[in-house]
Amino acid sequence: MPELRSLTLEEMASYNKLSSICFTYTTKPEDLAPKEMAPEKLRQVRGVIDDDGTLLGGMIMIEMDCRFEGNDCRFLGIGGVVTDPAERRRGVIRQIFEEGLPRLRNEGFVLSALYPFSHVFYRKFGYELGIVRRKAKFAPGSLRKDLHHAASIRRILPGEPDGGMKQVYEKYIADKNLAVIRDEEHWKSLRAGTPWENLKYSYVLYNEEKEPMAYWLGTMVKNEEGSTLTILDMAYTCRDGMESIFAMFSTMNEIGTIRAIMPMDIPLRFLMTDPYNVDEMTSCNGMVRVMDVEKVLALLPAPALKGSCTVEVTDKQIPENNGSFTIASDGEKLTVQRSVNAPDLKCTINGLSALAVGVMDLQGCLDARLAELVNADSKRFLAEYFRPRQQHLHNFF
Repeated sequence: MPELRSLTLEEMASYNKLSSICFTYTTKPEDLAPKEMAPEKLRQVRGVIDDDGTLLGGMIMIEMDCRFEGNDCRFLGIGGVVTDPAERRRGVIRQIFEEGLPRLRNEGFVLSALYPFSHVFYRKFGYELGIVRRKAKFAPGSLRKDLHHAASIRRILPGEPDGGMKQVYEKYIADKNLAVIRDEEHWKSLRAGTPWENLKYSYVLYNEEKEPMAYWLGTMVKNEEGSTLTILDMAYTCRDGMESIFAMFSTMNEIGTIRAIMPMDIPLRFLMTDPYNVDEMTSCNGMVRVMDVEKVLALLPAPALKGSCTVEVTDKQIPENNGSFTIASDGEKLTVQRSVNAPDLKCTINGLSALAVGVMDLQGCLDARLAELVNADSKRFLAEYFRPRQQHLHNFF
């Protein structure tokens, strides 16, 4: 009978071979078997191994923390999901999810996210669209000339002090759901590379008081169309900080085009001399799942509207999430408790996940049939409680 467990260091070569097949990339034989991995990282690689030792499939269940409604929460990232093409439709991935999700919920994980090849596939495991990606492309010369400029700018190189990057990032994500709390390893990877060796650029921008107010990192690609700067990361602490990033871009005449996954809160069209000067496109992106319903409901802000309602949740993977939860607000404080009250709203874990992170409002969830309003009198309270919020999931895994 196939065995589900964490992989050993020796089995990582089989996982890497399977990844190269499933994600269609080449790799050198000497790169397949890692010489060492930290035990906590190796533990997160879960696989299903057949009786003869063949790896049928696996995934990395990445343990992180994220910001949610101003709180730090345990956050499970799902990545590297692979199944041997010859072994598909045997329920290998389902087996990993149905073992891992309840276990990790009981270990304290509150939310989970992944980047899907198919939303339909991952909806079966309780995940729902949680992030809308905004892609943008523009020429530096099309930016307005009256944008606020930084008092000073500093180029940051690998191995140097970060110049305030972490400080800016922490302030930026304070009110943004799902933003990953970055560890030193992530910052080191993000900052790796120099302009002259790797066409990698990192800058911190400062105000008149010499305080960091923004930063950006990007990589350059040169082709027959000229030079394209792709922004990998940016953050800012205020409106002037945000404008100063684009004011700096406007001076970079060595660049033909700038491409970016643009945060939704940037009024990009209004930073242009003409709104036609920017190409923008939004698309479906990451999916989100609530791991612990009661904790998530309790972390949402209390509606200013006094009242209460009961939400009934169904979750096929995590039994502890099933049931009814009564939410009450006195206009300032919120209470959430399990209840036997008749539900005002019924929803799947998918619907609750979209509502909780704020990517979908109540009416949108009802229209998508991810929820059913049982008591129309509670609609106003529910709409105040499940209101749209900002998300910021820009870390890939």
